[in-house]
Amino acid sequence: MKPINFKMVSHPPENSFLVRYAEVSHTYDKFHFHDEFEILYNIENSGTRFVGDSIRHFNNGDIVLVGSNVPHCWFSEDRFYKGNQNLKAKVVVIQFLENFLSDKFVDLPEMKNIKNLFIKAGHGICFKGKDAIKIGEKIIQVSEEKGWKRLLLMIEVLCLMSQSEKYELLASSSFTKASKYANQDKISCIFNYIILNYQKKTTLEEVASHFNMNPSAFCRYFKKSTSRTLSQVLNEIRVGFACKKIINTDKSFSEISYDCGYMNVPYFNRIFKKIKCVTPQNYKKMHSGESSNTSK
Repeated sequence: MKPINFKMVSHPPENSFLVRYAEVSHTYDKFHFHDEFEILYNIENSGTRFVGDSIRHFNNGDIVLVGSNVPHCWFSEDRFYKGNQNLKAKVVVIQFLENFLSDKFVDLPEMKNIKNLFIKAGHGICFKGKDAIKIGEKIIQVSEEKGWKRLLLMIEVLCLMSQSEKYELLASSSFTKASKYANQDKISCIFNYIILNYQKKTTLEEVASHFNMNPSAFCRYFKKSTSRTLSQVLNEIRVGFACKKIINTDKSFSEISYDCGYMNVPYFNRIFKKIKCVTPQNYKKMHSGESSNTSK
């Protein structure tokens, strides 16, 4: 598998950043990173979101700002992969460099909050509640305008984000600190391998061999690069996909357990509760309304 290191899609010379509204069969589902900051607004889309070591379910209205070289991907629900031509993920993506206005822009006194926003984006930031609604409306306007109006609206989006008090930092501090010293190409490849094989009985020896490393060296490298063990990450990914299946299918918990690579249902229940702090049964009750909401 080749490293996933993306460059921003080229934009016309009259624009200082890329903005694009898209209706696609599903969002890009490879764990990747790039130099540009990225805002992804999922207008109509739901699934599993990966940002650094954060693995969460997401729904319509999900807005996240991802910093430069932070690995990420949005994995749409299974229903988006079944070839239904009428079912589309509707998103707005904005990509920009930190100095897209000028090298001195974020150093202006008025831009202090935006400078702090860019620092926090190193974790990935998910915006919540009424703040997310306001930001989403403004992002739509950015995608619809051109020229200086688009630029001013983009600055307004960043200002709204920087002033928001309703947000969540996604990747852990330990991950962001560790990843600064990691080979992000290799980490992205490892995460993609785990995501593609999460349903299988995956062993440390198998993963290490796939990347031409002995198990001991792989363990040291992975822990140093992610602040987690392979077992912890594998369980988090499996539980992340299990959450998606619990919300969006009528499968039994034992079926979901097997689908996500667990041959022992009590062990699945124990790992699920350890990661989500609730049992699979209670998780389903907590999110009982989401499946019908996201299928509209």
